[in-house]
Amino acid sequence: MRPARARSAALVVVWLGAAVGALVVGLTAVGAIGSGITGEGLRPLTPAEVDARLAALPSTAPGSPSPAPSSSAPPAAPPGRAVVVPGAPGGTVVARCDAMTPRVVSASPAQGFEVEDPGHDDGHHGDDAGRVRFESDDLRVEVRLSCVAGTPVGDVRVERHG
Repeated sequence: MRPARARSAALVVVWLGAAVGALVVGLTAVGAIGSGITGEGLRPLTPAEVDARLAALPSTAPGSPSPAPSSSAPPAAPPGRAVVVPGAPGGTVVARCDAMTPRVVSASPAQGFEVEDPGHDDGHHGDDAGRVRFESDDLRVEVRLSCVAGTPVGDVRVERHG
């Protein structure tokens, strides 16, 4: 009877060794995929890196010189410089000011939201200029843009669907 027990114990040890080996190989593979097989993994940009990248973007519209700010006003952004305007909880809007007119560069909805199409080809027609709407199943978020000292700012309004 002893050889049968010894054989069973040896099989259990071999099986456990194979299971641990498979686990190590699997975790190593997941780690390699998560960090990129040939290099560093993706990481989110810091706010400073986002600002630096936005500042490096070329302006697509000719800017006009901004008026000199008064001592109580914040310094004006360079004409045509795009900045991120949070539209929480609906998403984020990248906008710029051409003179004192806000222009939407892009709109990125948050998870679960969509950008509502205003029904115009250029998105800057009539009353929809400087306005972005995000829609979810429960909420409607409207970001109304304006220019303060040459910098876009957003007024966020949130409505619940009935």
